[in-house]
Amino acid sequence: MASRLYRTTRRLYIQVAHVLAQLGIADLGSPTTVGLIALYVTGLILLDVHQTQTRVTRFLPTRCHDALNRLLRVMPLSTRAVMAVLVAWAKRQSLGYLCLDDVVVEKAWAKRLPWAGWTYSFAKKRKVYGLHIVVLLWCSQDHHWRIPVAFRLWRPKRSVAKHDYRTKLQLAEAMLKDVVAAGLKCQYIVFDTQYTAGWFTKLVGRLGLIWVGTLGPRTNVVYRGRKQAVSKLALSLHLKWRKSLDLRAVTLEVYAPKLGVIRLVVTKNRHGNYEYIVTNDLKADLTSIVQRKRSRWSIETIFRDTKQFAGLEACQCWADQAMVRHVGLVLLTFVVLQMLRADPAETVGSVKERWQLEVARDNELPPAPLNACPSHLRVTA
Repeated sequence: MASRLYRTTRRLYIQVAHVLAQLGIADLGSPTTVGLIALYVTGLILLDVHQTQTRVTRFLPTRCHDALNRLLRVMPLSTRAVMAVLVAWAKRQSLGYLCLDDVVVEKAWAKRLPWAGWTYSFAKKRKVYGLHIVVLLWCSQDHHWRIPVAFRLWRPKRSVAKHDYRTKLQLAEAMLKDVVAAGLKCQYIVFDTQYTAGWFTKLVGRLGLIWVGTLGPRTNVVYRGRKQAVSKLALSLHLKWRKSLDLRAVTLEVYAPKLGVIRLVVTKNRHGNYEYIVTNDLKADLTSIVQRKRSRWSIETIFRDTKQFAGLEACQCWADQAMVRHVGLVLLTFVVLQMLRADPAETVGSVKERWQLEVARDNELPPAPLNACPSHLRVTA
């Protein structure tokens, strides 16, 4: 396929194909399927917006857009197998932790899309018409790797039979069981309030994992024989200033009717906002619990980066299979961008920009700066 590409884009395609071979994508199907996957990933990296099949093949004319349509709709390709490849890559890295959350992808005009429905977007502070994607993310302790190891699309009740409906927690349960069965090791798993449900946290404990979550202010807990809402309990506690964490906090052991015996950390920031962090690790110290909770931000950054740099919102297909495969290839592209880094500190956005500039320059040197240009601006002049 590389021989039919423009000279300027050929090197990027070859580099993407090499990275996919390192991951083990070549074992997922025929050479044609693997080549189309490399073409799709290259298009997601090369283009900034509207990474549709038609636009990808305009810039990368090695195959027509129908070939990419067949890749997303009818060709044999399992997204579970793609995620298994990423799990295997994560297992080769150092020990890390898991993050669990879901993201809303807005599809304002996709009325025929069975995955979409009206939902509240915390980012936009209003209701939007879109779809939910539940993602399980593995992160290394040195923050060098953020690897999505499982995902599921959530269906609204109106678009699925009653006996086939699954909540986000049930989807998370299936993902977590698959990842643990695959042998992926992690120090802990962190999630927010909606995933800190009694039956789910007990399941996580049975799988042998340490979990860290948060409680809603109305959640009842029992402390020193008295049952009360955790927000009311927090007002009676003396919180000490923790300079290293830049907040006031106190830790104690409580009993929650739905969670059992847990360790509770009550924090209060400079603005007077309370947060109630809980974990099943009864021996953990306050600083470790707060830092584990803060590490959940890694999954928020992957949602931002996949939307901005990998085309998470670009798919315009109505078919179920196409939407699922597009999300799987977007998450694969996110890992490829990390593997293309020239330096561990380089961001995925910088990687994308560097390759786009390389394609645009075609190995030509930039012109000499104008004499009137100040020296501190000549780099970007």
